[in-house]
Amino acid sequence: MKQIATIILFITLVFISSCNKDEPKFSSSEIQRALFEMKGTYHGEMRVSYYHGERISEGNACKVVSKDSLTVNMDLTPMASVITDETTASRLREIGNVEVKAAYEFLQMDDYTYHFVLLPEDVICLGGYGAPPTIRIVFSQLFGGDANHHYHDIIFNLSPRELWVGDKKYEPFQQLVYHFEGSYEVMNNNPGQRIFPVGTAPHFI
Repeated sequence: MKQIATIILFITLVFISSCNKDEPKFSSSEIQRALFEMKGTYHGEMRVSYYHGERISEGNACKVVSKDSLTVNMDLTPMASVITDETTASRLREIGNVEVKAAYEFLQMDDYTYHFVLLPEDVICLGGYGAPPTIRIVFSQLFGGDANHHYHDIIFNLSPRELWVGDKKYEPFQQLVYHFEGSYEVMNNNPGQRIFPVGTAPHFI
């Protein structure tokens, strides 16, 4: 069921994007309002699967931050688990978590929900000169999600489609999909303690 939901989300985003090509873009004030209403720290779960394939990992706790763009703390361990070259897999496990920054491109704005495509920057983990080789991860620019600012929920997909080791593309790499679902963090009067609005604790399809 979760895999079907992921595929449906992707198809929906592509459909909305194709329908909106000839429509005027949102005004600057509309975009700023959307970014403001989505702003916050979201806690939830990230699961990983092959693109149109089997799941690689169950949901692991994950945190994302939405401001002018989206910042995702992405674990490379699931990616390492499907790499057959042990040297490359070991390098990914050694790196562990990476920070992915992705700009928003808004497709549709409903009463409570913003639909968007994410435009992630390449992740580059420098190496070389006696150190392990530089790792570069290239993401698809066709995936995204939606955010419900009334219930403070967000759902989205990130899809690494290329893996480069040094100056060479790792050809055996199969495109992956990182799927996140989570809810906005609300702070109460106790420092360091977080709560969620009533009815908006993390929930997953």
